[in-house]
Amino acid sequence: MIRGWGKFKVMIRKRIAILTLRVGTGHIKAAESIQRALEEGGDNLEVRTLDVAEFGRAWFHWLYIQSYWLMLRHAPSMWRKLFERRQQKHHRATAPEWLFRRGCEPLFRELRSFSPHLIMATEIGAAEIAAVAKRGGWVNAPIQAVQTDFHTEPPWVQEEMDIFCVGSEEAQSQLIEWGVDPNRIRICGIPVDPAFGLPFDRDDLRQALGLDRNRPVVLVMGGGMGPVPLDRIVLSLEGCGLPLQILAVAGHDHPVKSKLDRMHGKVALDIHAFGWTDNVPELMAASDLLITKPGGVTVAESMAASLPMILTHPIPGPEERHAHYLERHGVAVLADPLERIAQLTSELLSNREKLAEMKRRARELSRPDATHAIAQIGRAMLELGASIELLPAPHTRSGDSAYLM
Repeated sequence: MIRGWGKFKVMIRKRIAILTLRVGTGHIKAAESIQRALEEGGDNLEVRTLDVAEFGRAWFHWLYIQSYWLMLRHAPSMWRKLFERRQQKHHRATAPEWLFRRGCEPLFRELRSFSPHLIMATEIGAAEIAAVAKRGGWVNAPIQAVQTDFHTEPPWVQEEMDIFCVGSEEAQSQLIEWGVDPNRIRICGIPVDPAFGLPFDRDDLRQALGLDRNRPVVLVMGGGMGPVPLDRIVLSLEGCGLPLQILAVAGHDHPVKSKLDRMHGKVALDIHAFGWTDNVPELMAASDLLITKPGGVTVAESMAASLPMILTHPIPGPEERHAHYLERHGVAVLADPLERIAQLTSELLSNREKLAEMKRRARELSRPDATHAIAQIGRAMLELGASIELLPAPHTRSGDSAYLM
């Protein structure tokens, strides 16, 4: 924005804070993709992504974040009951407000120092914290809620939220049922890196990855939250009876990566193991099928890549809903129990028509321009009186694969 002052013109640099919370990698990846879209837009913007986990007090981290992890690992049925009760009773908070006020004070000071003109929140707790910061007078900026699920939860509904960017029509209907003005809701889809929609040459990718072009390729991922027995899933695929090539992404789980490496030569599978990698778009483009837990961002990436899915080990509550949503739309099948993975993999890879139909449905259901739409809404909110209408997405930029450089 440019303001005149006598003979001088002063360029005012607008500031955007993207609040997120590192419970898994999906919310962080969504925030990073939005930040890139905003910075690449040519605007005079200063954008910062703030992870609540890095600014909260140590005791807050244990009470709010670690307790969630411990419950998922050791008492998942208890978490399911808490989630379902929150949905049924329309509870508007994931924790008492005093916990955020006291535990996130370092973050509030950082926000006050940065003084953003707009706050975006890509995680439910981060959205609550943004609302608390505004209620407490630490910031005075509009808040854009960016959801990374196909369904939503009552704690997103805070009076301080100015606009909601949701992943599906179902999420829109839920918010309206809970009293949100329909004019404050935009169905954008789940934000992912545009690279997942790039038209890679599959044969070139497979050659670069050391894969046989004519044998089926299965990508196995654990997502950013566990526990997912990646090594057991890979071992189970030996029972498929097909000459599979496995791309297994262990992420930051170094012990599992070591287990996968030790499988070479010991099983009748061609296993290619990866730790943390930024080349997931290429891995998806090279694959025929993805086996993963149904995290919102991961499945949105897969749909952008038109990649059929077998879903396993969903987190009770949100990810179980993702699995049913994707099954209902013919994009994925749920392998429950784990022993069904090999059978389903064999059935899908042996049925070209079924696989092609799943690819078509994934392409139709995906919203590869979601990140662009969310960024455009953010830019519109920075301009006083701007009409918040979605602008057409630009043509996807072609890009070189890191494997082909």
